[in-house]
Amino acid sequence: MEIKDLVLQKPRFNALVKKLRGMNASEPSVVQLKGLTGSAAATFLAPLKGAIDGIVVFILNDEEKAGYFYHDLIQIGGEGAVSFFPSGYKRSIKYGQIDSANEILRTETLSSIQALGQRQSNPNAKTDEKPYTALLVVTYPEALAEKVAQSEEVKDAIITLHEKEMVDPKFVAEVLFDRGFQRVDYVYEPGQFAVRGSILDVFSYSSEYPYRIDFFGNEIDSLRTFEVDTQLSKERMAEVTIAPSFSKDEVSGISLMEFLPPSAIIACEDVE
Repeated sequence: MEIKDLVLQKPRFNALVKKLRGMNASEPSVVQLKGLTGSAAATFLAPLKGAIDGIVVFILNDEEKAGYFYHDLIQIGGEGAVSFFPSGYKRSIKYGQIDSANEILRTETLSSIQALGQRQSNPNAKTDEKPYTALLVVTYPEALAEKVAQSEEVKDAIITLHEKEMVDPKFVAEVLFDRGFQRVDYVYEPGQFAVRGSILDVFSYSSEYPYRIDFFGNEIDSLRTFEVDTQLSKERMAEVTIAPSFSKDEVSGISLMEFLPPSAIIACEDVE
């Protein structure tokens, strides 16, 4: 039996789940958990993603603690439905050095929040027969200080393509260019795309690996991820989601807290 299965049997965990399920966004309440030291907090909270429906944002005191907490969550509960929202910069914000790897993580989180929000807004998306699915987001104050795009901007900017879909490859290239993607000979970092005959490569900010889109005329014949170094295909996919960078300056952006739906649950290591 796995650790998370043992936690699911604990009366205290079930009492917490009952409380969280009964929370109302219009009448927020506070729940305080005590005595969870070390990895005990992640052990106790990791099973939430299969016990409630919605978004839970864990705010740790600093980047190091957030990293350890995130690692514990995925070790105990698995990688699915757990996102890390770091700072988008390699060093202090004032130096302006964007970290591409962290930008991918930030964009993945925003895309996941957007997708879950759309599912929850669909009255037919959740029934008693369907399991609960929560998205657990781990972050820290420095990352929250950096603003993100408006929710509607994220929704409008995301491109979704399906295998066997009919679409003009030239149109896809034009849309990518309009979304801020740079056309290059070979993609090697997020925000780039390349066109070679019937093949369009694109490196989305929402994926660890770039996508290779193979067209047969105006039909998408196949969708695959591939390795940048070897150019060899990895995994065939039925659908891909392409997202540009959602970095915003202090004027046009909003905080992650504003981006979240009202029903989101905020869990702080230290409220002060």
